[in-house]
Amino acid sequence: MIHDPRFTTHSNMEQLIFTIIFIVTIGSACVVAFSKNLIYSAFALIGTFLGVAATFILLHADFVGLVQVVVYAGGILVLIIFAVMLTSKIQSGEESNPVINFKIAIPVFSIFIFLLLYVLTAKIWTFKESIPMEESRISEIGNLLLTDYLLPFELVSVVMLAVIVAAAIITRRHVK
Repeated sequence: MIHDPRFTTHSNMEQLIFTIIFIVTIGSACVVAFSKNLIYSAFALIGTFLGVAATFILLHADFVGLVQVVVYAGGILVLIIFAVMLTSKIQSGEESNPVINFKIAIPVFSIFIFLLLYVLTAKIWTFKESIPMEESRISEIGNLLLTDYLLPFELVSVVMLAVIVAAAIITRRHVK
């Protein structure tokens, strides 16, 4: 990487936080990809989603980070976990992901790492003058959701409520 003295305002604490977020995200993504237990993979997906959200927040994209937490970590992941737990063939949680094809995965992974290292070490990076950061626009988005876009917001809420009720009906056991 090119060191530019104009951009030394980043503190060591920010770099440490980014490194921790990076390690958690990549580590949990590896657990998702390589775990043979599907339930462990589903729970490790929480760490991956939260790491991506923390990266967005660290990049001052607060709204995108919060949407990542609410939609993916909150909604999609709960749906995945319910789907895994409601599947009848996963009683023990063993051997849920038995197929790992290293003959294809290792060359594809090697090519990806090579391209990534090439892009990172290439001398094509240019720095622009520092652009002042805008203040958070979350309050503006909230006001728009509750004024101009109230009807679509409420329709999405009703659809989500219908999905929750349908999931409760599907999972209910019939007692005779």
